[in-house]
Amino acid sequence: MAFKVVPYWTIKSATQLALATYWDKLAAGRRFPTFAELKLEPGLHDPRQLVVWNIEGEGRLRKFRALYQGENVLEAFNSAWAGKTMEQVVPMSLRKVTLEGAKECATTGCIVYSIFSTIDSCDTRVDCHRLLLPFGQDGKVQQMLASLQLTTTQGRGRVLNHFEMQTDVLLSGAIKPGFTQPKADPAKDVVAKVKSDKRRATRRNVKRAAKISFARRHVTCTVRNISATGASIEAANVAAIPDNFQLLVEMESTARRCAVVWRKPTQIGVRFG
Repeated sequence: MAFKVVPYWTIKSATQLALATYWDKLAAGRRFPTFAELKLEPGLHDPRQLVVWNIEGEGRLRKFRALYQGENVLEAFNSAWAGKTMEQVVPMSLRKVTLEGAKECATTGCIVYSIFSTIDSCDTRVDCHRLLLPFGQDGKVQQMLASLQLTTTQGRGRVLNHFEMQTDVLLSGAIKPGFTQPKADPAKDVVAKVKSDKRRATRRNVKRAAKISFARRHVTCTVRNISATGASIEAANVAAIPDNFQLLVEMESTARRCAVVWRKPTQIGVRFG
């Protein structure tokens, strides 16, 4: 599997993006932070979706041993991982894609972000977003923090069976550290400002009814502003809306795929694509 370098905003999940941003700020210009520095604040990320791996050995003898496994991961795999290696707990059909991402993270010290996809029994596409964050010292990755997020919350154990039968790799990317550090090149800052001003100029304030669709559910909402790349949406129960969904705006015939990039009590901001 080839891991091309991708920008940090490739991460579609808002909570995984927040976790990656926290990691990079913690690194503070280093290749990666130490695991002892990790102190997740409540609300930053759901610990039930996390796994902590300890890295043992090097090269062909390298092993990844689980130190912590969140409840959602336990439910999905129906297996306790603590003290076991990645080869022991991951099904054979998923072992190759799982191990290659872990090895890339341990070798390069980069964040590794992957999206795996399958089709469930209702012929609905289900994606698994996997984020790997390296930790260590003296230039050596010693631990990895993994976040696993499914685009469905129904029957995690049953969904795993579908991934075992068919898994498509939609994205495999490596994200270099330092993306939260201030840029030293003033010319780049000018370009970024121009792009930012252009985005604000092309965003239109509107008030259009729309429908959000996810997991065979539909939620009515109001689009408050919109551009070619994203929109601001108002809804009654924002907390129930997942990070990825389809948006159909009134007077439009085609739904847009949306990824949430920020949340407020009654509004969310989304990126199209």
